[in-house]
Amino acid sequence: MRRAIVVLLAIVPCVSAQAGELDGHYRTTLDGQPTELILRQQGERVEGQYVENRTLRLDFRGRYDGQVLRAEISDPQSGLLLANMNATYANAMLNTSIAARDPRNGEVLERQALFQREGAATATTPPATGAQDPALVGTWVHEKIINSGGANFASFNTLMTLQLNADGSVTQWSRSAGGGSDWSYDSPGEVQYSGHWLSQGNMLMVRLAGAADYQPAAYYRFSDQYLVTESNTGKMIWQRRR
Repeated sequence: MRRAIVVLLAIVPCVSAQAGELDGHYRTTLDGQPTELILRQQGERVEGQYVENRTLRLDFRGRYDGQVLRAEISDPQSGLLLANMNATYANAMLNTSIAARDPRNGEVLERQALFQREGAATATTPPATGAQDPALVGTWVHEKIINSGGANFASFNTLMTLQLNADGSVTQWSRSAGGGSDWSYDSPGEVQYSGHWLSQGNMLMVRLAGAADYQPAAYYRFSDQYLVTESNTGKMIWQRRR
């Protein structure tokens, strides 16, 4: 199963879904590949497919208690468990955390991704209310390095870039690279999401392109020259690039 790129400022859910509201076809882009979730909900039970690059189709089975969707992704032929997924739902979006085993070195990696359901209502302009904190305007970078020790040493590096513009537009993209004794990996930089942003107090709000509403993305504060964000993906420290 391919690596899932981290979506850093994952949207914090504000409302819970009722029974059956998870039904639908959800899409995102992971590691440069189109990725889909096709879900059917009956009571608490949720089943369907996890699809990568329109060709790899895996079984999806889980349960939704009205707050958290907990599911397993497995090979349909062998039944082998490939990944576990936890997700929350809000405004036709699934904010997911995926724990998958890397087939190249056996390491379990946890990644976040935001899936949006097809047919969700769209808005083309940001609301008139809200403001942009001028201290946030600019380009920010966050680097994450993971090293595994032992005989099968491997290293994985992810560089995330967050562009917050003075006109209220936002774009985030990522580039990842890694390698070990007998493998290497290098992904081209790819846009993770784009849309509009505003700030309310110490909360960064983001409205993704194609989404109807702004959602809380992360609490933020400044520590010397660094931007510190805290959300359900954890605490991250960003350095201003310009």
